Formats: sequence, structure tokens, C-alpha cells
Amino acid sequence: MVIPVWDCTLGTLVACLDTALPWIGGAPPHVLTDNARTVTVEHIAGMPVRHPQMVAASQHYGCQVVRCVPCGPESKGGAEATVRIAKGDLVPTDANLLPAYDTFAELADACLTRCDVVNSRRHRAAGQIPADRLDIERTTLHVLPLEPLPTTCWRA
Repeated sequence: MVIPVWDCTLGTLVACLDTALPWIGGAPPHVLTDNARTVTVEHIAGMPVRHPQMVAASQHYGCQVVRCVPCGPESKGGAEATVRIAKGDLVPTDANLLPAYDTFAELADACLTRCDVVNSRRHRAAGQIPADRLDIERTTLHVLPLEPLPTTCWRA
């Protein structure tokens, strides 16, 4: 899932969770982040200290926020590759010859369309269709709360 955003604030991150988790049909045990300052406020003895409002959000959804391992190809590399691919497929450049979007809504529509294409074709490494795999994985997800996280919990 690709969600275009204007900023990387805590409120935007929680709004993205409010959009993404119902779309996938539940909450996984862990949510992987690239350890942005929005999520981790400091490190003590090499251990991340999560932003208190991010802790409240993760408790609300029933999942744990975990950080990418710096220079770890299985976590950090995966997170960075996903962003690179999304930008390459959706952001107009001279290389991909995509036309400019006239509105933010057009970009959001392009993101949904691209996700439909990617999620319906067989993944070359996993050998499975992501949409089919998600149907299987939904059986392991935590049930979501009926209401999104109250906005008073994530004001910056």
C-alpha cells in the first residue's frame, strides 16, 4: 500500500496507520519503522526510546513498533527499497516519463491504481500473488479497535 503524504509528523503517521490497518484487515504483531524522530525520541544505551504518543498508538492498535536495524539489509534495506520503488513508479521524472499530477487527489488515485497492479501480479521472489498472500495472512492479524485513535493522543 502506498499512501502519499505532505509531511512525516506523528499525526500523519497515525493517520496512515488508521488507513492502512483496516485496508489490510487487522494489525500485525509488529510495525516496522525506519526509526524516524517522529517514532523514536532518543536512544539510551543503544536502545530506542519510543515517543510516548507512538506508544499510545501502538497500544491502541495492539501491535509493537520496532525499528529497522541500521545497515541491516533485511529491515532497513527493505524499508528503503519500498520507498525507492514507490517513488520510481509514481513520482514524475525524466527517466520514467510520467506526467505531472495536477492535484494531490490525482497522485492518491495513481497510488491506488499502482497498488492494484503490483498486488495482483506474481511476486518474482516469493512466487505468490500479494493479494492472495494477504488473504492468508489476515487470519493471523489482531482485530482492530472499532474507532480510530482519538486525535488528542497524537497532537504534536
